[in-house]
Amino acid sequence: MEDKRSAVVALYQNGRKPSEILNELKNTGVNRMFIYRTIKRFTETGSTKKRYGGGRKTIVRVPANVGKIRKRLRRNPRQSLRNVAKMTGISATSVRRIAKRNLGLKPYKIHKAHELTVTQKKNRLLRSKQLLQRAANGEFKKIVFTDEKIFTVQQVLNKQNDRVWAASKSSCDSKKFQASRRQGPPSVMVWAGITQDGRTPLVFVPDGCKINAETYRNLILEQGLKPWADSHFRNSHWVFQQDSAPSHKARTTQQWLRDNTPDFISSSQWPACSPDLNPMDFSIWSILESKVCSTPSANVEILKARLLKEWDKIPQDILRSACETFKKRLSLVVKARGGLIEKRCIFLIC
Repeated sequence: MEDKRSAVVALYQNGRKPSEILNELKNTGVNRMFIYRTIKRFTETGSTKKRYGGGRKTIVRVPANVGKIRKRLRRNPRQSLRNVAKMTGISATSVRRIAKRNLGLKPYKIHKAHELTVTQKKNRLLRSKQLLQRAANGEFKKIVFTDEKIFTVQQVLNKQNDRVWAASKSSCDSKKFQASRRQGPPSVMVWAGITQDGRTPLVFVPDGCKINAETYRNLILEQGLKPWADSHFRNSHWVFQQDSAPSHKARTTQQWLRDNTPDFISSSQWPACSPDLNPMDFSIWSILESKVCSTPSANVEILKARLLKEWDKIPQDILRSACETFKKRLSLVVKARGGLIEKRCIFLIC
């Protein structure tokens, strides 16, 4: 661009008129307005370089207002920018520009998280370190991660991602824009387990059956876990994992595991209040639920059929990846000194 301006100025200094300059430089892509502006800039400044300081002056995004908004967001990073605009008398658009462009801030969602006491953090830290020590033996590759979850016949709604594409709301059935809810919907409790190279069958808890230590041993461990483990692992070593639910940490359950499994993570070894460590909790259940409950089920039997179908369709690579993150998550808990793995906030203000 500077070469073109220099050529225009050179021809102008040789006495050429703008129309003549246009004819000589028409093959270079310049137009009449470019020639007139270049000549005007040269006659006024003696140069073809861009003049700085032109344009509309900044009157709102000034240091004083930037500092005012920075202080307010530091004091309370959860307040909305609309409220900041109302309290400062600055327009909402200007406040948004200051927050994003001047302060370099981004809005982050607030996520629900377990509240951990000091004692629980110490517990998580100590037991995570002990589990990492067990990882030196390579036994993590043979851990069977298990858990229970209640599924209902209702549709699961993801407020962030679930959308209906339509020209207008009136062009579609109004029911497509709703995920109906009712009190006490029919549901079923499901038990399942995964390992890096396999998955257990789903075990459905009968309606009205309370999961106590006896039911857990007879229905889930005896009928669900043991036959599958004998067939899958045969004579090889494996490790059983469960959380610290009352039926899991009962003395009779712990004794059954000592008698019937090669090894297991006992209730005194598993970090309490740690759904962020079990792959079933932080990954697999949500994947299964998103597939099964994308639309409502007419009854529990249809819900069970969907669960069985989608459970078998989950790729083994996904199960393997979820299991492989267990060791990494333990390391993150240790790094966080027993705190939750993911800590989120509204704004990060430097």
